[in-house]
Amino acid sequence: MTTPSSITLGFTVFRLETASFAARAMGGHDLIVLEEPRTPGFEEMLSGELPIDEYLMLTDFEFPEYAAAQCRTLQDLHARGATVMQVHPWMDELAGIHEFFAAGNGPGDIPRGGRPWAVYARERDWSAKLLAFYKAAGRKDFDIILTAVNDFAMADAAKISDMDRDRAAALANLLPAHGRAYVECGAIHHDMVGLMIQAVGHGRVRTVHLIEEVCLTRYGRRRLIPPGDLLTFRHLLGAPRDPDQEHLLAARAVVYNRLMEKDESFESASPFPHMDAEAVVLQIVGGLGTEQCRELFGRIRHLSVRESLKLTLGKMS
Repeated sequence: MTTPSSITLGFTVFRLETASFAARAMGGHDLIVLEEPRTPGFEEMLSGELPIDEYLMLTDFEFPEYAAAQCRTLQDLHARGATVMQVHPWMDELAGIHEFFAAGNGPGDIPRGGRPWAVYARERDWSAKLLAFYKAAGRKDFDIILTAVNDFAMADAAKISDMDRDRAAALANLLPAHGRAYVECGAIHHDMVGLMIQAVGHGRVRTVHLIEEVCLTRYGRRRLIPPGDLLTFRHLLGAPRDPDQEHLLAARAVVYNRLMEKDESFESASPFPHMDAEAVVLQIVGGLGTEQCRELFGRIRHLSVRESLKLTLGKMS
């Protein structure tokens, strides 16, 4: 197997304010590998034959403003000679399963033991844990909510691990024989570092955290990591089970989710609205114990994000 001269793993958060950092990090690479499944019209969009807004209408992108900004960057890189690819075999397989079901088939029609069944089974378990969390969140029993959060984090870690192994295997076969490759990675997918080192060798892999510079200069820390991600990381890394620590992270995650702005764009004079908001919320939840989270969640659980944050900040002042 041939390998490229170097691989950059670019860890990012998919928000509009990070798009310019992604564009800068992608520059100078011969191959750009996106962390997304194949989408209709992608090649036509790259070449400019299909307008970006029409391309975005063909697929339900979770963050359309970020996607639009990235499309402009990709068109420019493509015009300069870079190869741009979408590589996410897990999501491609899942799309195929959905099409299989849409054609009138059911889970029992998926052959056991193959990759489609492995993806289906993992997604089924993940969805069940997510649904259990949603049901628990509607109840008043905070301990049941925390158990559901931790159960979901374990299922999420298992799914992420499988996804990363699939993607790393695909990349090992697709990366070019020469040149520099940029591989886009969501912030939670740090298993990709070890997997790609195993595939192509330690000296060929470098990592870049796209918003590290902003985090250091603005908040004095290298990363802004939500408590839910910290909980998932514990399971990804196989940390020894610690019910107290897991409950604490789960409790902070529940409060974080009630305080953190989820809209892709909202009124703010800051060039980094989500990062600024996240820094504030992480400072709040980072100082809370499990019982404090229980009390605060009881007060804000039925409020909007902005009302919850206003009440919480007022309580702290």
